[in-house]
Amino acid sequence: MRKMIAISISCILALVVGSFIILYRYREKAVSSQMAAENKTASAALEKKESEPAAEVPAPAPKKAKATEAPQTEDPALHAQDGVYSFLQGPVAWETKAPWSGIWCESELDGGLFSVFGCGLCDLASVYSTLSPYECSPLDMYALARKVTDYAPYEGAGAIDWPYMEQALQKTGFTISLKQKDKQYEAFQKALSECPGAIVLISSEDDDTYWQDTPGHYVNIWHYNPETDQVFLGDSGNPKHNRQWIPLRYIYDALSKDSAWQYMLIHSYNEDQNTWKYSGIHEKWTRPSYYKEKPESKSLLMREPQE
Repeated sequence: MRKMIAISISCILALVVGSFIILYRYREKAVSSQMAAENKTASAALEKKESEPAAEVPAPAPKKAKATEAPQTEDPALHAQDGVYSFLQGPVAWETKAPWSGIWCESELDGGLFSVFGCGLCDLASVYSTLSPYECSPLDMYALARKVTDYAPYEGAGAIDWPYMEQALQKTGFTISLKQKDKQYEAFQKALSECPGAIVLISSEDDDTYWQDTPGHYVNIWHYNPETDQVFLGDSGNPKHNRQWIPLRYIYDALSKDSAWQYMLIHSYNEDQNTWKYSGIHEKWTRPSYYKEKPESKSLLMREPQE
């Protein structure tokens, strides 16, 4: 009996061991077949890749050159031909000895700094020097205005007002007219097309497209071009604005409403009506090399009366 049990157990063990061996061999064969299939697939893919032409690697895009702003320079031939004077008033311009700046930029007159209130006087001097056969500095025009008008600057203020500008130009032979802002832009265009230039009062409080932080400032405008609708600007307060062609619309939109008048048209010059006839800029200043000095002449108007 015991022998039969032992034989049965031995048979069962043999059957289990045999089954295990068969399963192991089957698994090993399956793994080998899978690996062979994978190797065959990889080899086929490699052969296909090698047979294909190599893909071209795109060349890197060329780097764009950085844009550099060309410095603004004047055209000596153009501006020497038109003969427009455009004096500057600020101390920074004089520190760098910029063309059109002079010692007046750092002068103190009657308790006030010329750089603060001198825009109108620069414009008057520019008009006189441009349209007459003479030339004068802004300080000469200051002395004239003090002599022939009631203009009286004081500490902290001193910008010359329209009536005094009118009187000073009339004394020096100019026919002018004071104007209020036209209701229609076309009327302003027409007015500028009929005269060589004008003095205008602009304010950034009315429009800040071109001027910022400028509550009130006189500038010259010249040579209105109806084809481009532009004017040649003389801006004593900003060397970057000075002597640039700008749209007339910038001027019209920025005309200061906080004034009885907004602009002054310069119609003509008459030598016979010039009672000043002064010429000569004796202060230190930077005259553009392409602007020749005009002949000097003394003024009978500014002479002290004989005793």
